[in-house]
Amino acid sequence: MAPYAFQRRLIFEERTYPADDETTCLQPFFGQRTADDACWIVTLASEYGQRADMMSPEETAYTLAQATAAGILPPLTDLESGSELLDYRVQLRGCMSEILIAGLVAALDKPDARVYWRQTDANVYTCVIGAGVAACLDTTSGRETLSLRYANALASVLAHVHMAAELPRSRLFLQTTLYERFDALLENARLIAWVWLAG
Repeated sequence: MAPYAFQRRLIFEERTYPADDETTCLQPFFGQRTADDACWIVTLASEYGQRADMMSPEETAYTLAQATAAGILPPLTDLESGSELLDYRVQLRGCMSEILIAGLVAALDKPDARVYWRQTDANVYTCVIGAGVAACLDTTSGRETLSLRYANALASVLAHVHMAAELPRSRLFLQTTLYERFDALLENARLIAWVWLAG
């Protein structure tokens, strides 16, 4: 028999994997929630520990690991004026699942969270991310929000800035610090959510 008889033919296919219209698994923990995406998410009331069979433990861990500040919070570098910085507000229920939000709130009680996040009211935590700028996390149930607060003098300056080049603070620096502080919380939140789901 000729030596080339068993050689395999190479087949070239030009497409991405997965294809644009395919998904390997759901992204139920962050991003804009739809009823279909969130249908199996554990409800806070009674279903911790009963992960649905739609995802394997590996897929669940993978999707949890992808829940980062950069994937959840809109970038500050896209904001062009002082008023946009003053109005920066993220409704967390629009971009995070209920169980991840619950994990985030629980993570605020961890000792390492207190290094940067200070409780300033019953349901409000703040974290300095720049000179005269603080991230404010309101954990009021059903209205969980992340916003930015400014010292009065800085807020007054920002109100009159209409171009990015005139901003008195670096948006990239503020964004980097905000993402670092939020990611530190998310690290514990993901762990807490995993324990609840795997329970």
